[in-house]
Amino acid sequence: MTLMEGMTSDRTRKAITSLRSTLAIYQRRKVPGAVELARRAREVLT
Repeated sequence: MTLMEGMTSDRTRKAITSLRSTLAIYQRRKVPGAVELARRAREVLT
């Protein structure tokens, strides 16, 4: 995720969007770190 910051390609945005949908499952299961990683993904997309 750190390496993707600042990238604006469509491929990067699609990868992060896919990651966010996968992370939602882990957030519901309360997996440690999932909330923080989802927050970082959201920040990269904005």
